[in-house]
Amino acid sequence: MLIPTCIIKLFELMLAIACLTLHHYSFDLTDIPTLMLCSGTYVGYIIVLSGEIVGEMVFAPLDLVQDMYFGILGICLFSVSGGLVLSARTKTSIYPRTGDHNAALIVGSLAVLNALLMLFDLSLAYMDSEQFDEDVSV
Repeated sequence: MLIPTCIIKLFELMLAIACLTLHHYSFDLTDIPTLMLCSGTYVGYIIVLSGEIVGEMVFAPLDLVQDMYFGILGICLFSVSGGLVLSARTKTSIYPRTGDHNAALIVGSLAVLNALLMLFDLSLAYMDSEQFDEDVSV
């Protein structure tokens, strides 16, 4: 493969860690559901991506179905988390927002960027599996 998936997963992990770090400085105490969704997404995917990277390093990667499951779930969770943070910070509110406004905009953008990177990783994994399916069937 042209780009090793371990490097892509490492970039995803770095973005998830950056999202969690910036989320610590920018979370809004007036929006508890978004706070819990974002925190759970970032911490959960730090654990999942760390496990996937370790698995690939010891030559025991996830199979395609598990990789697709975590990929699709990650795309959904990161895009919803980023969208909720960005929409909450761009709309005006009757009550004052807590946390750093600029850090919230950055964390929302990074979460959407991570969702796009996960979509790219998912498409590479699917195309790689199609290549192996053709090799086996011949």
